[in-house]
Amino acid sequence: MNKKKENNKKKISFISAIFLVLGSTIGAGIFLKNGEILGNVGESLILTLISWFFSIIAVICMGISLSEIASADTKSNLGIISWVKTFCHKYLYKFAKNFMAYLYLPINFFIMPYYAIMMIQDAFGWQTQWWVVVLISFGISAWFFIVSGISASAGNIQNLIITSVKFIPVAFCAFVGFILFFCKQSQTPDIFPSTNYDSSGHKLVGQIIPMLGIIGSIPAIMFSFDGFYTVAGIQSEMKEPHKTATSIVVGLVIVSIIDIIISISLLLGSFDGRVNSLSWFTEHNAHWVIAIIELIIGIGIFGIINSFAIYNPRYYEDLIKINDLLFSKSLKNKLNSNKPIIGLLYSSVITIVFFIVLTIIGLFGYTDTMGYRNTEMVSIIGNISKGYDSLSGNHLSSLYSFCDLMANWTGIIIFLCLVFALIGGIINRKTNKIKVNKVKGFLFCSYLASVVIIISMVFILVITIGNIPLAFSWKSDIDKQIGDVTYQKVDWLNDVIGSIITLVVLIIFVIICCVPSYFEIHNENKLQKLSKARK
Repeated sequence: MNKKKENNKKKISFISAIFLVLGSTIGAGIFLKNGEILGNVGESLILTLISWFFSIIAVICMGISLSEIASADTKSNLGIISWVKTFCHKYLYKFAKNFMAYLYLPINFFIMPYYAIMMIQDAFGWQTQWWVVVLISFGISAWFFIVSGISASAGNIQNLIITSVKFIPVAFCAFVGFILFFCKQSQTPDIFPSTNYDSSGHKLVGQIIPMLGIIGSIPAIMFSFDGFYTVAGIQSEMKEPHKTATSIVVGLVIVSIIDIIISISLLLGSFDGRVNSLSWFTEHNAHWVIAIIELIIGIGIFGIINSFAIYNPRYYEDLIKINDLLFSKSLKNKLNSNKPIIGLLYSSVITIVFFIVLTIIGLFGYTDTMGYRNTEMVSIIGNISKGYDSLSGNHLSSLYSFCDLMANWTGIIIFLCLVFALIGGIINRKTNKIKVNKVKGFLFCSYLASVVIIISMVFILVITIGNIPLAFSWKSDIDKQIGDVTYQKVDWLNDVIGSIITLVVLIIFVIICCVPSYFEIHNENKLQKLSKARK
């Protein structure tokens, strides 16, 4: 009887869980990453689509594999961390745990609000001071952090509302490109790779050979699916926890179908696969349509923030329960089973610190490596403005570029943690040490997903290192006419700084994850030896 009452209190159904997968994935990557992928593959339509197909197959295979992995533990809210802990060596668990707690989760509350504001700026052609955007972004994070963090049911209601709204641009983008293409009113990218230089007059390592760009594009596409696993982090709030993995697979299949349709449509309807490049609307004084769609896309990104807000405090509280966070022992007895207040406060401190520090670095310590300062925005009333913050010295352009850098690295490493769990599951198939519900095709799916992700990660690491000497070599081109542009010193500095900081950020990430993990395991082993000696 008590168990029935407990289940009735849980508000998240199987269908709601699928909507949470949709809400946490659709809304950012598919509308933001096509331009980056096109640049990687020499502006080729066919290679961009191949990149999407490869990535989608890998993600769906990963989802199928996780059905077996997740069946080992349907009670924990730790999600990925629980899987790594169950199937992998202790050090890999510590690595993944520290990455999630001290990098991934707080950084998402830094990245996503700025992406949402960027889309809203696109919609209104809104140029403003950087501090205005900072305050609004902080307010967005705070709202979802508090409301959805305290009440999963409130977060679920917000998710359903946002998800229903975000399907407006999804439906629009799924059809508009095809219509424009078949009516011969579009500027479609070339089918085969272009041999021309990019806008800066130079190509990075990953762009030199377009076919290799397929591999380099996989992490950017993975970003489009990032967040699907947050559903596994709220199992304690679900009416049927054993259906968590199924909801993830169903959600991923739906997202994959939607993403590939939208990608093809936007690529056929515009020259760079982005919503604001559907030039027919601007040419026919219907720019307000694109403005409204971009505004709703910005609102749709709120759904991703909302999903992480539900997940966040419960993740930290589960780690506190097992004494696996700083100050866990003093906080453990203060946990409230009804409201995750302690988890909310703990994660708030970390998130606020990251938000402030990363914002300062992005605004004043980084540079615009993605060309945001040249972005043309057509407002809802038809005015055209160039750049997000001409009023404040391009600081916002630098901040948005920094967000891209952080998003790429966090996305890559989180999928690496998933690979840890998959490899552990493969080994478990041989040892059978951990009881799981065996899924047909698990081995094939796990091998395929792991190989694709590992190859793409190695490739990204190689080009990250290789881009540094390549960028330095461009110094001799300063003030030279390359193509139809003059390569200036500011361009060279942007290229050099961008390539160096990209590697530096990765090194810092690895240090934050690895060094504490080593000391944690060392201290645990020391305590175990002392305990055995006393006995």
